[in-house]
Amino acid sequence: MIRPYRYILAALLPAVAFAALTLFPSFGVTAVSSRSPVLSGIHAWTNEIYTRVAIYTGEEVEWHANTASAVPAQNLPPRIFVDIRGAEIDGDILHKPVGINNGLLQRVRAGRNNKDTIRVVIDLERDSTFRVFALPDPYRIIIDVDGEGEIPLPRENTAATQNPPAVSVDAPREPAILAEPPSPAPPVSRRVRVMLDPGHGGKDPGAVGPTGLKEKDVVLAIGRMVRERMARHNDFEVRMTRDSDVFIPLEERTAIANRSRADIFVSLHINASPSRAVKGVSTYVFSRGAGNQEDLELAARENGVPVARLQGVKFIVDDMFTGARKNESLRLAKTVNDAIHRTASSGRGSVANLGLKQAPFFVLVGARMPSILVESHFISNAQEEALLRDEKHLGKIADGIVEAICYYGRKGVFPGQEL
Repeated sequence: MIRPYRYILAALLPAVAFAALTLFPSFGVTAVSSRSPVLSGIHAWTNEIYTRVAIYTGEEVEWHANTASAVPAQNLPPRIFVDIRGAEIDGDILHKPVGINNGLLQRVRAGRNNKDTIRVVIDLERDSTFRVFALPDPYRIIIDVDGEGEIPLPRENTAATQNPPAVSVDAPREPAILAEPPSPAPPVSRRVRVMLDPGHGGKDPGAVGPTGLKEKDVVLAIGRMVRERMARHNDFEVRMTRDSDVFIPLEERTAIANRSRADIFVSLHINASPSRAVKGVSTYVFSRGAGNQEDLELAARENGVPVARLQGVKFIVDDMFTGARKNESLRLAKTVNDAIHRTASSGRGSVANLGLKQAPFFVLVGARMPSILVESHFISNAQEEALLRDEKHLGKIADGIVEAICYYGRKGVFPGQEL
């Protein structure tokens, strides 16, 4: 049986105050928009034990996800499907699936189930667990399919899963959906794999300092320094989600880490505040909410959404993945934060340690490994912006990250690790 997890919802705003606006609904609520949503793209990142599928509609839509069991007599495999109501579909996607055939998924296809509903179907190679959630601005529906282990079936979805409706999508023709080729299986023994994620990039500069320094440039420089230093440690392998000034969506960054079977995921950022006096370093792990307004505003900025759309977020976090790795993420975050504070304070005066924090960062949702988000200094503070222009100081930040990753990586236990 296909066993769905829970649905991670993008956001839920107070109905009275925002009734006339486009909302981020809970599962099954119709969105309000002045423009017709269009299913304009489907992208997949995959290996033989994990695949993330992203369905792009731009505008918010009403959607429902479910499963259908295999029907051998009709040569139908087990399927996951997402029904999207009230949307159009791009002609290049309609009836044009792509074969994946990675041992987990056969293909992803889309078509009209009826005049009001578009159905996106994921044909599976074998029964698998999955979870579905939505991200805003632009609106996209994310399906994570996992081929390892069994996740307890949420009680509220049991009846629907045991009696799924039949799938009715027209026969496929030519490939059109974008899919990354499966990554090769890892060797039995391997080094600890670290995925560095320099935030923002391309059209997204991130926070900008008083004299114009851009967050995207600083974190890319730090990421390259960390990678160069980590190359001296033979028991680690370091990769980066980006190594140039390019824009990568948040869902793709997590998918890159998952697809690469990373053991550690570190998203690199620089903080900012309306108060130019605020300074210091902090490190975050994912949580359903934030401890204060400042952290909520930070998460909204890093997520690329207004604060109002992040308030009242109702993430239903999967206990077996995000939840099970929470303690390890906390341990990694504290190790990194303490190390950066120590090394960054060794030069031009002491750096404030703002400590370990939690907030709803989209880039950490769905990570299959201990994952953290680092905020190294405040670019909005003139003194700290000056530090961030100093290559030697960036090197001290990188030294702290390297020191912490090496310490944590050698203490942790990872599949196939042989140190």
